[in-house]
Amino acid sequence: MGPTGSGKSTFIDHATGGDGRDIGHSLKSTTHDIIVRKTEIGAKPFAFVDTPGFNDTIRSDYEILAEIAGFLVKAHQGGYQLNKILYLHRISDNRMAGTPLKNLELFASLCGNIAMPNVIIVTTMWSLVHDDIGDKRVQMLAGTFWKQMKEGGCHIERFDDNMDSAHMIALERGTRPNITLVTEELVNKGKPLKSTEAGIILNKQLDALLKEEKAASLQLEQLSQRQTNPEAKSHLESELQAIKKSIREKTLELQRLNRSALGSILRVFSRSQAPAIQGPSEELT
Repeated sequence: MGPTGSGKSTFIDHATGGDGRDIGHSLKSTTHDIIVRKTEIGAKPFAFVDTPGFNDTIRSDYEILAEIAGFLVKAHQGGYQLNKILYLHRISDNRMAGTPLKNLELFASLCGNIAMPNVIIVTTMWSLVHDDIGDKRVQMLAGTFWKQMKEGGCHIERFDDNMDSAHMIALERGTRPNITLVTEELVNKGKPLKSTEAGIILNKQLDALLKEEKAASLQLEQLSQRQTNPEAKSHLESELQAIKKSIREKTLELQRLNRSALGSILRVFSRSQAPAIQGPSEELT
């Protein structure tokens, strides 16, 4: 898991000996649905699960959360165990804010302390920074944004854009595989998605964005009313329409989140061309 453009597909391509044709090279998401790619590492079967990032360029955060939650529930019901959960982070990013921070918050709430010992934070894009700068960023992040996850038992590893590096991370010895918090909440506790930790975090994020956009919409309306230049007025009105469209979409997203139950989550998952889960013969990473 990780934000769009963090290197998820690249990691899996190297781990499975792919040819790179499916790797995205822009900020536009190329992983729209959950994809499972199987391989063997040291004669041991692995199934790598590639997920779309939150703040996707095509789909809403609710749809992505519902699809990932649905996959985790189906995997649990099918007898699969998650051997490791990898969260990819671009070490080339010089600050933690906006999309990366929102992704991290949602990821941590999906896993919870119950699965944190099986989590590895994988730093990527080392070719874009000097090692000393990258090392300082890792130390800073480990002591701030990643501190609580580290205290929960997660590890931090560096990915060097090659097969050996991917295999080393995949084969790292971990604790006994466990279910994620969102699976525990949905299946064993019978909670609706909105009442899970991940659902609560997403609700707060969407509500905060709505407030920001409504404030921006009011300011633009006031500026447009005072503007006498036709060209400038037209530009302001276009911006206003775009913000109002975003407000409508986020309002709908909140409504869908607040009425989603396990059945509707599994329907979102089944509509997404999701891969078949056949049996507990492989470890999922």
